[in-house]
Amino acid sequence: MFILVLPIESILPALLGTLQQHQLAVLQAPPGAGKTTRVPLAALQCPWLGGRILLIQPRRLAVYNAARRLAQQLGEATGSRVGLHTRYEREVSADTRIEVITDGIFLTRLQQDPELKGVGLVLFDEFHERSVNLDLGLAFALEARAALREPDNPLRLLVMSATLDGERLSQWLQAPLLVSEGRQYPVTTHYRPAPLDRNPIDHITQVVREALASQPGSLLVFVPGMGEIRAVQRRLEAAELAPGVDLFPLHASLPRPQQQAALEPSPPGRRKVVLATNVAETSITIEDVQVVIDSGQVRVARYDERRGLDRLHTEMVSAAAADQRRGRAGRTGAGVCYRLWGESRQAGLKPFADPQILTTDLQPVALELARWGARDATELTLLDPPPAPRLARARAQLTALGALRADGAISPLGRQLASLGLSPRLALLVWSARGTAAAADTIACAALLTEGVPQGTSGTDLRRHLEALNGTPAPGPWRRVRRLQQQLQRRLDRERPPGGDQVPAITLPQALARAFPDRIARQRSEQPRRYQLSNGKGLELAPGDALQQSLYLVVLDAGGGGSDLRLHLACPITEAELTAALDEHIQSRETVAWDASREAVKAEQQHCLGALVLRRSPLLEPAPEAVQATLMQALRARDLEPLPWNRETRQFCQRCNWWRQQNRPDWPDFSTPALAAELEHWLAPFLAGSNSFADLSQVNLLDALQHRLGWDQLEELDRCAPTAWPLATGRRTLDYSNDGPTLSVRLQEVLGLDQHPCLADGTPITLELLSPARRPLQITRDLPGFWRGSYQEVAKEMRGRYPKHVWPEDPARAQATTLSKRALQR
Repeated sequence: MFILVLPIESILPALLGTLQQHQLAVLQAPPGAGKTTRVPLAALQCPWLGGRILLIQPRRLAVYNAARRLAQQLGEATGSRVGLHTRYEREVSADTRIEVITDGIFLTRLQQDPELKGVGLVLFDEFHERSVNLDLGLAFALEARAALREPDNPLRLLVMSATLDGERLSQWLQAPLLVSEGRQYPVTTHYRPAPLDRNPIDHITQVVREALASQPGSLLVFVPGMGEIRAVQRRLEAAELAPGVDLFPLHASLPRPQQQAALEPSPPGRRKVVLATNVAETSITIEDVQVVIDSGQVRVARYDERRGLDRLHTEMVSAAAADQRRGRAGRTGAGVCYRLWGESRQAGLKPFADPQILTTDLQPVALELARWGARDATELTLLDPPPAPRLARARAQLTALGALRADGAISPLGRQLASLGLSPRLALLVWSARGTAAAADTIACAALLTEGVPQGTSGTDLRRHLEALNGTPAPGPWRRVRRLQQQLQRRLDRERPPGGDQVPAITLPQALARAFPDRIARQRSEQPRRYQLSNGKGLELAPGDALQQSLYLVVLDAGGGGSDLRLHLACPITEAELTAALDEHIQSRETVAWDASREAVKAEQQHCLGALVLRRSPLLEPAPEAVQATLMQALRARDLEPLPWNRETRQFCQRCNWWRQQNRPDWPDFSTPALAAELEHWLAPFLAGSNSFADLSQVNLLDALQHRLGWDQLEELDRCAPTAWPLATGRRTLDYSNDGPTLSVRLQEVLGLDQHPCLADGTPITLELLSPARRPLQITRDLPGFWRGSYQEVAKEMRGRYPKHVWPEDPARAQATTLSKRALQR
């Protein structure tokens, strides 16, 4: 019987009774209520418990801490009645009744044993974190409970959350909701936003120093990542803190002893400052913490669908997470919380963090669903189903990798990949090289990409990191990578069939290419630092990056918010390796495109990997229709200018357009836009054999234009809009480029005309009368009126300027001429 010292204990009888009767329940209990350490031990005493208890945690650190505290309450070490199981450690015995495991281990166990034989109760702790594994694990457990368990051997489920909307969760599960009181001690909250001119790291450091000077107890400082932890730690160490203050980092990548050191109570007379990421939000208690300093930020991996990569974002925490962090100050006594943002911003925080299933790469989700046998996410009880379009794309990617069959079912290869406990891509990387000379490198690479490149190491070349990993005698910063490396090797050894299997020889770059076929990058010839990815996106290398010497790269990590991704990690690959590795992905296609530099159609046979052209050769017999279409598109882009226009063809179009405007709407439009829009109809028949602008000089453009009209229309055009006008001195060309027909002619050539010239329909021709030097003298549409009027003044002036030419007193009766006076006298 437990002493009632934590709020949760007041509702334990009701909670256990609900589990006995309904077998499914939701528990909402704020930080400090005791749900993690009290509920499992209380359930252990219940006569209805028909097996082992599984306590699911979303983080390894939470597993270690929860298992240790549960075992301590029983007066035992972990591995006896309380066991634990993470990716790297398993402390379980025949006596184990409570097993604390990560959500990933739970998901794997469900896939291997859907009935969960020997398990009577599953506790989903910290469900508000909404990891993908928690969501899928609960959905699978609900289905297994209903389909595989008999009524006399039920599987009981309890979903526990500190901050999630319990009412929504209860309604979704159709399960009773129990609510417990929260923390025991009050927490005073101060809002301390950074001044605009202060560096955020300097501001955190300043508030830590102020809190140390004004508040008792130890401090827990939340920052978004390891980089910020190191930066604040350096500042505080340089500030020479008061004696008796110890600094501890706390994040997921630390060795377990260092994590444990941060959680232990400070010795008498000392206190500590724990600089932590969000791993300290849940299921851990730091005994003597009385002050929380919250930067209000968290680093979140979000899948960029457009670029096909996960990208880390630094975001403001949710209101629920901020409350969770604040609660750490009131676990063992009254506390203080400094929030490094303003009260107005607090009101704008989103209520809860986004479920991971809505933000992450869905390839692992799609593979788990297929492994479970679910063809569609809607078949399962998921609080937030993954977005259907993104899930469909993830399934298509898995199908391309060979992990799924065409009908969506998991393939034998997919089952092998799922058994390795890696993301599908990294599992394929390892599996494709098993038993070959590249096996060790692919395992090391998969371990490195899973755990991440250790802090303090730099460079974009994967090969250099593998050299550092293999050349370091002591684990050092590579401890976690090496541990996973060894685990993967053991797992592959178990999977290898008797006598081994025949795996074709493969290199590390080839194995990487098979795992990441959509992340092959090819150097742009004109810009050595810029590459194009096979998924169509751009990539940029930093100045001086030695990988610029490589034509092809397999891109493993990239980021940045610009138009091009910035390379973080890649492995060079030769064209021969690439072609051999991805032969089934490389497609041959015939392309016909416009070569602007040659002003000609370029027809090629291309061998392509996605958006990349690996090889190209001339296409000797391209489809004529494609050549014509490309040439005509180039013509349109140049407003038909490259066609062999001359005065005759331009005049023809002008005549047609003018006559069309004279109440002839049924006539074709010969304007440039109209001609460009209908090239296929009037020009294409004349383009046989043409594939460049130069070839167009052989096109009979006038003939092509005239074919837009019928014979009757051509006769009408010649009759009503003639090309030239007869004068006594000869035929002169008419210009239709302005509002109507215009005849530009020297004044002496219209002498003797006593009527104004008009077309067949009566339209007067505009006369532009010129001097002997062909300079304009008069524009008129009434020649007789000009003779009677202003002609005498014009003639008087011109006689002095052009005395060698005739300027008769009576122009209407004079003889038209093109000759000078002297020539007329001969």
